[in-house]
Amino acid sequence: MSWQTEFPDFPAADLPAIPPGFEDTSWHNDTCPSFTSDEAGLTIWVDYLAPASREYEGAYPRFGVTAQDHGVETSGPSLMTDSWEEVLAFIDARSREKESAS
Repeated sequence: MSWQTEFPDFPAADLPAIPPGFEDTSWHNDTCPSFTSDEAGLTIWVDYLAPASREYEGAYPRFGVTAQDHGVETSGPSLMTDSWEEVLAFIDARSREKESAS
């Protein structure tokens, strides 16, 4: 499975460059493509750029980041934003936290 097969109408040009270490975990029963890193303990959700194309138009920002443990969503740090830069900063901060805890 991939975001292309699970979300064939999702424009490739609308997908930002996914950070290294994140694997495509998209599934057609979700609202949008997702990418997961077990090492980071995070899943990134990337919704359609056009709000009218989203399942819940206007209800949520375009990007979400949720804590996860081997594919299972857990409680922990999360982020919802329309800024890809905020997503990258959140992932970087989480990585630094995990490194300092080791």
